[in-house]
Amino acid sequence: MSDTRGLLERIATFRSRLEEIPQLAGSPVVANDPASVRTFLTAVTPRIATDIVEPKPETIPLSARTIRLLHDAKELVDRQKTLANEPFLTAAGDESLANYHRGIVGLTDTALRVVSVFPASIEAQQRACEGLENLLGVVRHRLNVLDHAIGIRSRETGRIQRLTEILSSLHAGRAVSVPAISDLAEEVLDESRRGLGMRMLPVDPHGPLGVAGAVATHALNVGQVLARLTQYDYEWASKPALLIFAALVMDVGMLDVPPGDFGSEHPANSVARRIAEGHPRRSSEIVQLMLPETGPLAEVVVAHHERIDGTGYPNGLRGESISSPARFLAMADAYADLVAEKPHRPACDSRTALTEVLLASENGQLDRDFAEYALNLTFHPIGTVVELMDGRTAVVVSAHNSRTNLRATTRPVVAILVAADGQTMPRPEFLDLASADVGGIARELTAVERRERLSETYPDMCW
Repeated sequence: MSDTRGLLERIATFRSRLEEIPQLAGSPVVANDPASVRTFLTAVTPRIATDIVEPKPETIPLSARTIRLLHDAKELVDRQKTLANEPFLTAAGDESLANYHRGIVGLTDTALRVVSVFPASIEAQQRACEGLENLLGVVRHRLNVLDHAIGIRSRETGRIQRLTEILSSLHAGRAVSVPAISDLAEEVLDESRRGLGMRMLPVDPHGPLGVAGAVATHALNVGQVLARLTQYDYEWASKPALLIFAALVMDVGMLDVPPGDFGSEHPANSVARRIAEGHPRRSSEIVQLMLPETGPLAEVVVAHHERIDGTGYPNGLRGESISSPARFLAMADAYADLVAEKPHRPACDSRTALTEVLLASENGQLDRDFAEYALNLTFHPIGTVVELMDGRTAVVVSAHNSRTNLRATTRPVVAILVAADGQTMPRPEFLDLASADVGGIARELTAVERRERLSETYPDMCW
């Protein structure tokens, strides 16, 4: 019997047993209905049959524990079915989530194999239930992890899509409500208040949302940085959402840049370069025209690429002639630009990005006070996946903020996820590196390395 035919018979047998259990009537899948089984298989496993068998299972007595586990199995199978059309699990979706889902499908198939050979003896069923119970527990845990990861990606992509639509409308001269932008700013701020880590998403103008999507992604990345730093400034601690609002619209003028030149390290021609360098003024004009109720926000937007030493653009302003919020935006913009992957270069690790920002302030380009605020992000922000000096893989879960003890800021609290030999830990082990006598963080993992090491167990950390 082929693998497909065997799987079909196990599914049919499983469904027939479920239908024998009280209160399971009305299920949309009927065991001996070929079309119904095919629909069921389409949702649960990619192995779709072209020929359907119609087994005639024998009725056997089921213990109470067996019935409960069959109820559990049905619930998990139904949860699998709801994921059939989830866009993140398709080939064009999120590769890490799709691979993780395929693993769950394999475990579900194994559970069905166990169910299909359940013994008729009640005593023997009790022994079989032990293995099935453990297996279903693993499936349930992994489905919970997958649901969590899909939730994160859904929120992120939904936010990018909303801001993309807002920026596209502003650029096209269509009306946009201020609350629509304010709500996005509050969402970014709320994640920071809840202590969630920053996730600096790739800025890709060649993605499905094009240049507008890339501009929106960068704006939200900048917003994440500001959300974690405004609390340290007396002027902005009481009104952080306003500064994040400015970050969300400050690059709308970049939608003038031709797609082929956007994101390039060196624009192809002088015209594209002039457009790119003129985007702060263009953004300011759009904000002033389309969002007049935001008052002086346009003045902040026009100056977010000015530099303290006068080397910025579009007006070459210097020092205190650049407003305070514009200087704050400039620092956050520089940091977010470094830590996000772009088509022409990989992302910098957090430690390098912070160092570059501090050096830029020492060299007179960025405001020194605001650059010092960036120290509160620490060299390894919460959520950063790192490799320890002994080869173990860990994620930063808490940071030591100290202006006087920089060693502590480089040695956060981590949760160890993968042992040095590459084996996943049975459960995370927490370690305060500041209290450890030896060892520490060797480096931050790249996006590719995160996927290679964590996609099978922690898909939510693979972005």
